[in-house]
Amino acid sequence: MRPTVWRATFFAALLASAAAAAWSERQPRAQYAIRTGRMLDPRTGQFEQDAVLLVSSGKIVDVIPRALFRQTLADSTINLQHLTVLPGLIDAHVHLAIGGPAAQTALADLRAGFTTVVDLGARSLRLLRIRDSINVGAIPGPRVLAAGMWVGVKGGVCEFNGLGIAGTADAFRARIRENVQGGADVIKLCVSGWPNEAYSNPQKYEIPDDVLIAAVDESRKAGKLVIAHDISLGGVQAALRAGVQGFAHTPYLDSATARQLRAQTAFIVPTLASLTGADTSAASRELVQSLALAYRLGVTLVFGTDGGVLPHGRNAEEFLALERAGVTPLEAIRAATVNAARAFGLSDSLGVIARGMAADIIAVEGNPLEHLSALQRPTFVMVRGRVVELKTSG
Repeated sequence: MRPTVWRATFFAALLASAAAAAWSERQPRAQYAIRTGRMLDPRTGQFEQDAVLLVSSGKIVDVIPRALFRQTLADSTINLQHLTVLPGLIDAHVHLAIGGPAAQTALADLRAGFTTVVDLGARSLRLLRIRDSINVGAIPGPRVLAAGMWVGVKGGVCEFNGLGIAGTADAFRARIRENVQGGADVIKLCVSGWPNEAYSNPQKYEIPDDVLIAAVDESRKAGKLVIAHDISLGGVQAALRAGVQGFAHTPYLDSATARQLRAQTAFIVPTLASLTGADTSAASRELVQSLALAYRLGVTLVFGTDGGVLPHGRNAEEFLALERAGVTPLEAIRAATVNAARAFGLSDSLGVIARGMAADIIAVEGNPLEHLSALQRPTFVMVRGRVVELKTSG
């Protein structure tokens, strides 16, 4: 090495070392330092290389270059340099009380890399208390938002042994107030039947227009997001007229209705893996084509599985279903991160890895932008700054 080059390299290293030491002295000691090799920013689709995440009190307190890292900055160091690091994933449609005890299903979803889930309907308000226990850490699990009890007509798709509502708009308003008073985060309306019925009778839906309008109005008065089980074309059109903001399954759409969804900034939670599975019937094929249409026309997609119908812990199978419908890997990941965080008003803490955000972090082997199947096997999971899974050297 020539002397001038050697001197330049030496002084650059000396300056970097001095800067790192000065920086270190200004920082409080973190609980964890997570060394990353490749970290995905779902907003840009770009990877950040060789960053170190400092985690304390459930948050990411800083993201620094590896050159500035010193062991004295944290109590423990976790090495994820050989993995791809991503924000914790969000499943916006699960039923924790279906498929096993809620504590068990919640933990299965978390271990699958889903650090936030939205429970979209239960038979009682008890699920809201379980949500509270999980969220304060008394029961291990992901961050939980919950809708409380389903809101639908007597004898309808959400009847569930007497849960359906017999009566006028006032009875629906009363159920919504009951959910809100119980602490519901969102409201789930049951507007139409399942795909076979919606496919064969596109204009059929269960909640009369005046009741639907009243239910959305009551929810809005309480400041609650309204999400509808709504698959028929006529049901979606009625829900849009009433002001519904989210659709809990892929609905049958035409171009005009898809454009209306986009214009009203409504979102779709596709749940394709549970709705279609390996079924190749005309109804299933049309449903996949409908999602592809919505995607092409710019409707926002928010990741969700109908967990409990799709077994808990197998949530990431939905990524492959989305890909088969033409959704790119990056857009599928955005659906489970930035899109979902925005839809539920959580963008200030979830969806990306950055200073000040919740320490919800996962890591997988391989590149999920090339192979979404990588997301089915997380080797590291952290939620609210707590390590849940660690299958790598540290």
